[in-house]
Amino acid sequence: MSVTLVGPLLLKADKAFGATTVVRRNVAAMDASDPILVCYRKAITAMQALPSTNPLSWAYQAAIHGTVLTPVQTSWNTCEHGSNFFWSWHRMYLYWFERIVRKMCGDPCWALPYWNWAPGSDLNLPAPFRDPASNLFTANRNAAMNNGTGSLNPAAVNIGPSFALTDYFAANSNIQGPHGSVHVQVGGGMGSVATAGLDPIFYVHHSNVDRQWNLWIAQGGVRTNPVLNTAWTSKQYTFFNEAGAQVKMTACQILRAAQQLKYVYEGEPPQVLTYCLRRPPWFWEFRKELLIRLPIPPLELKAEPVSFSIALREIRNTIAPVVESKTDTLFLELDDVEAQTQPGVVWAVYVGLPAGAEANVKSPHYVGSVSLFGAGVRDEKHHEYKPAHFEFPLNMAMQSVLKANPEKVEVTFVPLGILIDDKPSRPEPRSPVRIGKASLSIQRAKEVR
Repeated sequence: MSVTLVGPLLLKADKAFGATTVVRRNVAAMDASDPILVCYRKAITAMQALPSTNPLSWAYQAAIHGTVLTPVQTSWNTCEHGSNFFWSWHRMYLYWFERIVRKMCGDPCWALPYWNWAPGSDLNLPAPFRDPASNLFTANRNAAMNNGTGSLNPAAVNIGPSFALTDYFAANSNIQGPHGSVHVQVGGGMGSVATAGLDPIFYVHHSNVDRQWNLWIAQGGVRTNPVLNTAWTSKQYTFFNEAGAQVKMTACQILRAAQQLKYVYEGEPPQVLTYCLRRPPWFWEFRKELLIRLPIPPLELKAEPVSFSIALREIRNTIAPVVESKTDTLFLELDDVEAQTQPGVVWAVYVGLPAGAEANVKSPHYVGSVSLFGAGVRDEKHHEYKPAHFEFPLNMAMQSVLKANPEKVEVTFVPLGILIDDKPSRPEPRSPVRIGKASLSIQRAKEVR
C-alpha cells in the first residue's frame, strides 16, 4: 500500500495518534527512568524482535538511512548527504521514525529527545546511552565515549560558520561538516552511513541537527527556506508510517514543523512560518561564481598539521569588498576529498592563523572542519561512491588577514582527537585524506521584489 500525504490527508493521518503538539526535550535533563527513555527502550526491544524485512523493524528503519544488507528493500539507502536535501530528507526520516516508536511503545505523545552537542555544551555522550545494561548502549562506539571519559572536541562540532551563512543551501551544506564530526568522534558504527542507524544515539543526534534548521532560520535577516526552488520543493521520498504502509513526502510538507508535523523543541524560539504556495513579497537571490582555482600541491591530511598557501596579490582588490560585505560571501571550496577507508579523525580548518598563535575554535581564523561521512570513503558500499565536497565561509578570517597586508595566506588543517578527561587526545587516522582540488568562489546576494 502506498499513500502520498498532501494537504488535508496529512492532517487526517495525524489524527491516528492525535493532533497534540509534542515537545522534543533535551536529553541532558533525563535520567534512565525518564518516561521518554523508558518508552524508547521498550520500542527498541519490540522493533529489534521483528524481521529485517518488516518496515517497522529496527533493522529496516536503520537501512532506510544506509545498509549493506541484501536484497535491497524499498527506501533502503536513500539518505541524503552532500546534497541540497540533507536537512529536508532527515526531517522526514525522523518524523516517521518517531511515529513508529510511539506505536511500538504505546505512548501516543512520545517525542524524540535531542542531544544538544551544539550550540550547547553537552559534549559527552548522554549518560543513559553509556549504560551497558541498557539497550540504548552499544559497544560499537569509541570506548572512551562509552565510558564517559571521552567527549566531542569543540573544534570538531562548532556550528558558528554554518549559522553565519544566510543562504539556505550554503548553510545546509556547511552544517553537514559538524554533523559528520559527531558521527566520526562517537566512532564505531556511528562512523559509517551503513551502520549509523543501528545506534540509538543516531536519532537523538539527528534530532539536534533538525533543531538546528529551526534555530538557523529563526536568526532572521534574509534567512529563509528555498520555497521558490522547484527542484527542492518537488523532490519526493518514500518512508513508512506506523501501520507499515508506504508514505511519500516532499519538502513543502515539512516547512512548519509545529503546524504540519506537530512537534516543537524544548526552549526553541517561535518557529518561522514559510509556505510553498505563497510567493513572498520579496526574496534574496544567491548566485555563486568561481573566482580562482588554487594551484595546491598534492595534499594529504594525516596525524600532523598540514598547510597550503593562497597568493593574494592578484585577488586582493577583488576579495576586499566581498569580505566586508553584509550580503556577499567569499568561500574556500575543497573538492575530490577522499580516503580509502573511514579515517576516524576530524580536521579543523584555519585560514591565516598567525605564526605561533593557538589553533583555537574561538579564533576568527577558524572556518570549519573536515570529516568524511556520507561521501569520500571509497570502501563504503551502501551508496554509489562520490568524493566529498566542503565549502567554508572566509569573510571573518580574511578581514583579519587583509588588515595585515600579507603577500599570501596559509590554509591549515589541524587533526583533532576527542577530548579525554577534557584534554585533547592524539588522533591516529586509519587512512589519510586526500584533497584533489581547491578554489575560491564568491557568492553574491541580491534582493528581488
